[in-house]
Amino acid sequence: MSEPQKTHKTMSNPVSWWILNILTTCFIAMAVAAFAIRAARPSAQSSGVRVFRLGHGLAPEHPVHQAMLLMADRLKELSGGTMVLQIYPSGQVGSEEDCFKQAQNAQIEFAKCSAAVIDGSVPEFQVVGAPFIFRDTEHFWDVMNGEIGESILEKLDALNLKGVCYFDAGARSIYTTNRIVKTPDDMKGLKIRTQTSTIAPKSMKVLGAAPTPISWGELFTALQQGTVDAAENNIPSFVSGKHFEICTHFFFTEHQRVPDVLVMSKVIWDSLTPEQQGWIKQAAAEANAYQRKAWLESEKENEIIAKNSGVEFVEVDRAPFVERSKAIFEDGEYGFLPKERRPELQELARRIRAVGLEKKAEEPEPQDPLKKKAE
Repeated sequence: MSEPQKTHKTMSNPVSWWILNILTTCFIAMAVAAFAIRAARPSAQSSGVRVFRLGHGLAPEHPVHQAMLLMADRLKELSGGTMVLQIYPSGQVGSEEDCFKQAQNAQIEFAKCSAAVIDGSVPEFQVVGAPFIFRDTEHFWDVMNGEIGESILEKLDALNLKGVCYFDAGARSIYTTNRIVKTPDDMKGLKIRTQTSTIAPKSMKVLGAAPTPISWGELFTALQQGTVDAAENNIPSFVSGKHFEICTHFFFTEHQRVPDVLVMSKVIWDSLTPEQQGWIKQAAAEANAYQRKAWLESEKENEIIAKNSGVEFVEVDRAPFVERSKAIFEDGEYGFLPKERRPELQELARRIRAVGLEKKAEEPEPQDPLKKKAE
């Protein structure tokens, strides 16, 4: 009788077995997750190796990602293999906003994000991202790799972050599906996609356009369906986003130069020795130098791709655009600087514009060959 009784007991309470199976499955899953987290955490292991994770949203072929790979290699070399940087591109650990917050909370050690993502928290980045604040690429890097750029990175300390370095995201210009844009007057009523930042919408509105914040992932469809008539970005993004398949005109307004920023959890940074911090700074500086060259090459290569597909690249007179955009720094409808800090940030803008002007004034004027010949 024992066998039938055992069978009856087993079958009489299937709910208990179901619950037991669920609990067992959950326990195993939790154990596996805990093991994975411990394995990934940058704790000092028996080997003495510290592992750091870096999250960002760019594709693996992007010049910034390639620079990060160089940084990882150099950090490993400089530290004698005791510091390992693992990089997660393409939003593997979340959007740029997510990565930024995770670094703040020390859930990951490093994050790369556009300055546009953090300009609401650090208003100095609003000045850096303002239209026509920089004369050219040389002026941009004189500022960002100089005293002013370093002082802005230090503002991130208040957000529990260490600003490590900047990466080049190029100059942003306007491209359209069919509209010709050579003067600010041509911008009137232009439905143009902008980033969802403090600055971008007003930068276009001051020029007379109708800014429409749209996420990057939805932009191709928006251009295709006519939701917007135009967008603005750098040339590599214009091509990688396939926007050159829809937009036939690219106008070199070069109205903004919004840098990418590499940040690190300040909690993790403060846990390192001065020597380890020095290795990170050196590896990041070398990555910055590499990425600047790689970016210029990428711009040239992608411009050729777009031209071969029929895109017309048009030079414009930037002076009228610059003049129209001055209202961004004033009071009134188009001003975007926080009222309580406006004088301070206006002074920062003045200092940025002044960088390099003395050097420029000292440069000898180019010789006029015709005048020389006449003499």
